[in-house]
Amino acid sequence: MYSLTIALAKGRILADVEALWRQSGWPWPNGERQLWFPPSEERPGVVVARGPDIPKLVERGIASFGIVGRDVLEEQADADILEVLDLDIAPCRMVLASLDAQWPEGPARVASKYPEVTRRYFRRNAHPVEVVGLSGSLELAPHIGLAPYIVDIVQTGRTLRQHGLQEVATVFHSTARLIANPAAWRRGGESEHLYDKLRAVVEERADVSHRGGFR
Repeated sequence: MYSLTIALAKGRILADVEALWRQSGWPWPNGERQLWFPPSEERPGVVVARGPDIPKLVERGIASFGIVGRDVLEEQADADILEVLDLDIAPCRMVLASLDAQWPEGPARVASKYPEVTRRYFRRNAHPVEVVGLSGSLELAPHIGLAPYIVDIVQTGRTLRQHGLQEVATVFHSTARLIANPAAWRRGGESEHLYDKLRAVVEERADVSHRGGFR
């Protein structure tokens, strides 16, 4: 009987998480609109939530573990959680983009859903920046005069190209990560068992990929 709960980020990474979950031997919780599945004999409990909420749920102990993209963790770098495993799924990139693909000559004005990531990136590059926080429609910002640059997550870059934008630089590469509540992690036991199952699947997938891919 499982007693722990894992918080899963809804959206783009959930399909990859489902494949990993099933390969771990756990039945995938089914429910068209259900967001909470209590622990059972066969699998850990599941909470499905927005990506930015996952670190908070784990930090507060609502879930002992969480699966979320590195992009979210970089934005919430002060969260009291532990990043314990790179799951090597849902790959994407955080990029700086503009209409002309040129690095800004003077102070940069950048629209982003990731203001902390953006500020840190420009600080590392010793470049002044003004961040305009937006929750969506970032690709419009350069066209309507809100900000000539954006920082956002891309997978193929197709959406950028459709809006006439070009990549200036890659801020970092992102994959989904397993995070843990520090207290739950220190207790070991079931936490260690859950971690070991997921790590074994990640290592098996890496080995299969190295040998020529899944068949």
